[in-house]
Amino acid sequence: MDKQPLPPTLRTRVALVTGGARRVGKAIAIELARRGARVAVHANSSLDEAYALCELLEEEFGADAAAFEADLAEDGAPADLVERVTRHFARFGEAGDAEVGRIDILVNSAAVWPKQPLEELTGEDARRCLQVNTVAPLLLAKEAGLRMAEQATGGVILNLGDVATAPDGVPPTGYAGYHASKAAIPGITRALAIELAERNPRVRVNAVLPGPVICEHLPDEPEDPPARKEFVRKAALITTPNEGAYGRAEHVAHAVAMLVENPFITGVALPVDGGTRLKR
Repeated sequence: MDKQPLPPTLRTRVALVTGGARRVGKAIAIELARRGARVAVHANSSLDEAYALCELLEEEFGADAAAFEADLAEDGAPADLVERVTRHFARFGEAGDAEVGRIDILVNSAAVWPKQPLEELTGEDARRCLQVNTVAPLLLAKEAGLRMAEQATGGVILNLGDVATAPDGVPPTGYAGYHASKAAIPGITRALAIELAERNPRVRVNAVLPGPVICEHLPDEPEDPPARKEFVRKAALITTPNEGAYGRAEHVAHAVAMLVENPFITGVALPVDGGTRLKR
């Protein structure tokens, strides 16, 4: 990996990235580690990849990183995950007294996106999408946000939505359950921004709405099929200066890092899509 460490703007900060073992979540975990954060990489079925990523973050950036397994389809999983992360990253002060476990950054990146014809969509299918993509981020934000509200330094929550569900987005066919669940993300973000700022004005909540991106250049990610690359390139209104001229997972990760570090932005849902939603 050719990325170099950045100035440690997030040094000592504890960041939990759900779905952080693969694709866009992996790019976000790498970007936060580059900036000095201690990173908790959550995974469900990709736990081996999460362990491998933690090793890479430690080798490349000297990051304090750890993998955590949780099935976010289970109601109790969000509270348990936040508790385990804060407990794991607790440190000892100079006098030897244990610090209270803390969490400074939560990135809700985990998602399920089953493709199926509308005719085959069932209530069970829709409820699973809602549980993982809507309910779990809300409960994770609640658990982490209330802890952040008790911290003098506050904290930041980033929810990943989908630009296709933006007011000017165009959802592709075959993902009705997924898009219904992701459409709630901007509303959840605004509601939590108000709720948590009332408790501590140093707690911020924002969302990033990614468009189609390529992930093959990330460590240990498989090559994207040529048809996928062509789709990503043609979907955007603009091109990028990198090889292939298409959007990459890092573009989403950079937006997340900006919203984490800028202390005067809250309650926004930022499209990162190369203008995809503007094409007709």
